[in-house]
Amino acid sequence: CPPERNLLREFYREAKGQEWTNSTGWVDEFNSHCEWHGIECNEEGQVVYLTLGNGGLSGRISDAIGDLRMLQTVDLRDNDLKGSIPSKIGHLLNLTSLILSFNEITGTVPPGIANLSNLELLHLHDNRLQGTVPRLALKGQTKSSFIADCGSPSEFDSPLDCPDCTMCCNSQQECDVTTATKDFGLWAGVVMGLVFGFLCLVLLASLLQRKGLYQCFSLKSDAYDTVGKDSVYCFFLSNSITAWVLTIVVIVAQVICFSVYINGATLVFDSDKDWVYQYVCPRDNLACRMTSDNGGLGWIFFAIFLAVHLLSDAVHGLKLVWSAPRYGLSWKTCQCLWGGFCLFSISALALYSSVVYNIAISRSNLELIFNTVILLFVNELDEKMYSCLETISPTWLEMTSDNIKATFSNTNDLVENTGGEEVQDSILDHQRRINELEEEIERITQFGRRIDEL
Repeated sequence: CPPERNLLREFYREAKGQEWTNSTGWVDEFNSHCEWHGIECNEEGQVVYLTLGNGGLSGRISDAIGDLRMLQTVDLRDNDLKGSIPSKIGHLLNLTSLILSFNEITGTVPPGIANLSNLELLHLHDNRLQGTVPRLALKGQTKSSFIADCGSPSEFDSPLDCPDCTMCCNSQQECDVTTATKDFGLWAGVVMGLVFGFLCLVLLASLLQRKGLYQCFSLKSDAYDTVGKDSVYCFFLSNSITAWVLTIVVIVAQVICFSVYINGATLVFDSDKDWVYQYVCPRDNLACRMTSDNGGLGWIFFAIFLAVHLLSDAVHGLKLVWSAPRYGLSWKTCQCLWGGFCLFSISALALYSSVVYNIAISRSNLELIFNTVILLFVNELDEKMYSCLETISPTWLEMTSDNIKATFSNTNDLVENTGGEEVQDSILDHQRRINELEEEIERITQFGRRIDEL
């Protein structure tokens, strides 16, 4: 009797073969074990394939499987196998596929898995494994190569740790690729740093080229009109401490809200975040498929909504920064700079948080548009606060607005310019024109005298 036949009998017994849905040929005394259901052998009669997926297997996986040394594929998915993975599985050095998904296997993954240098497919998801999956000899060639229950939420306090997995699944049978892991919080700091640097360059360009580009990109109205008459951001142009406190409270609230969205969008597999996994790995297919159906139409509407709501604030913020030097070295310059920096930065933060949060949780065009509307509402907190003040304290609001208008009206811009640079330039320009007119009058007078003499 071939040794492998006895090993397979042991496997059959411990997996409760008498309860299988199909056990054709198994333990039959008058046929070859290579003819048994789910068994394939090579030319030497050695077992190379053990494929018994969705076959009603229960009980446990016998240690005898580790002695079938020529095995290349073990597919026992979608059964009711319990117990642990045999430690002798690490002896199957020819193994290329080990598929144990959708069972009730418990315990830890044996360290011998690391010895399987030819392993190309490892599916351990939808079991009750804990601990850490040993480092694998080969890297996954596809998204569905190495899958385990390393996602959140998990049935345990901590999900399975799988450093070489290409896909992680959670207890809800939702999966996502491990390369999707992103720290959006860290990148938010980088983005805001770039925004600050960009605004500094705008200010520097305004200082260096005031006589050139300044006329092409200046305020057509006063600073109060630019920052927005219906927004508490205009309070930055006020000298009222109460107005500044209200504006700072709104900014802090907006930053906190956007930070919560950005933090929730971060995908960390061992932590439960808002990220919606976008793959499913079905029982009847070894390849996972994406469930997201976000299309180009949804992102087009997303871009339109953002442009309509954010572009105006961003441009006004740039205008305030660009035009701040018109007031020279004064407190008014600081007010314009602070207002411009805050207005542009909040718009940039709203754009960034809208993009990353939709990447994280939107899995349809409808969700994409719906989430965008909610996030843009946070960006309008400044206008909502202004509306509340109009209702609660209209007298104080009118007094504050009148003070801003009087301080930042265009008629006072040149007079209050510290050092009188623009006033001096204007006087010199007018004087030059007067001199030119006087010379022209003198030439005309002399020409008239000559005509009279003739």
